[in-house]
Amino acid sequence: MQGTSLDISEFMAFVGKDVPQPEQYNYGVTRDGIRHFAYAVPDINALYLEDDYAATTRWRSIIAPPGYLYAHGSPAWLSKFPGIRDTFGNELTNADNATEEWEFLKPVRPGDTILSYGKIEDATIKKSRKLGDCVLVKEGMRFTNQRGEIVAKLNSYSFRFKGSDVASNGGVGQSYPPLPEGQFTRNIATPPLLPGTQPTPVRRYDEPRFFEDVNEGDELPLWEFGPVMAFDIGRFNAATIGTGYDRIGRTGHIPDAFAPGVLRIQWFGAMLSRWGGPNSWVTRISQRNEEWVLVGYKIICGARVTRKHVVDGRCLVELGIWCNSELGFRTNSGTAEIELESRSAPAPAR
Repeated sequence: MQGTSLDISEFMAFVGKDVPQPEQYNYGVTRDGIRHFAYAVPDINALYLEDDYAATTRWRSIIAPPGYLYAHGSPAWLSKFPGIRDTFGNELTNADNATEEWEFLKPVRPGDTILSYGKIEDATIKKSRKLGDCVLVKEGMRFTNQRGEIVAKLNSYSFRFKGSDVASNGGVGQSYPPLPEGQFTRNIATPPLLPGTQPTPVRRYDEPRFFEDVNEGDELPLWEFGPVMAFDIGRFNAATIGTGYDRIGRTGHIPDAFAPGVLRIQWFGAMLSRWGGPNSWVTRISQRNEEWVLVGYKIICGARVTRKHVVDGRCLVELGIWCNSELGFRTNSGTAEIELESRSAPAPAR
């Protein structure tokens, strides 16, 4: 790229290659693992939590929520391969999530064994007003069960850049008001909730939604969450990668603690599955990060039906999706697809 100060020739040697992969945090799918994930989102859907209820649905058993597979593999390690340097030989060590495109093919259930496989698919030098000279890395992942069936695919994109360039260009999160002088963070710390010290969350029993009752232009009920705090991010991290969350306050070019981009898949999944009902199946979620989600603010997710059609007997509904901050600006946008049951032809058990 003309005028660039970056060299990615060494990094490009990894593109398309099978590379050694770190150990997964989880391999086996358990009822507890699904429950912990559902609580962390939070998506207190009885389909993910109660055997007797789940047995009455087309699934005949508990299944995992959309996005649960982050507990079995993440593309984050792929964006950190060495070999991207500036003209002074300095490695670009900062990496931020940009876009995710999930395709969900088969349900994941307790008793399954899930393996994840990842590759670097491509890398492109870019120039950004905020990031300066940077590299957009495309990562591809697939997830298989113990029968070798592909249960989901993920394409993700992340930027590699120098944090110092971002700081010199004014930093990120500029849509938010600055912290008051002397205030380190908007996070509100709470005492730890130990097992047995909190009530069991009330389960949600969604009403079934039928394909015939949906029209183009329909808007889904908004899904609101927050204000987001470090506690919420820590719960998600504990359920997926086994760690807490320690980025409280300003961290380099980031003005406060923030929710990782991957959490949007869980929020969108919760909104879609609540609307679709227990016999629906979220087939696809694609979303782009447009602004950081900093702690201390509520987020509001919404969607609108853009198309409905039948493909090979499957009743599919396409939607535009978005997530806004309570301050009024957009943090994420994208598209999704969900399979609904038909009144005239109930969806077969899977």
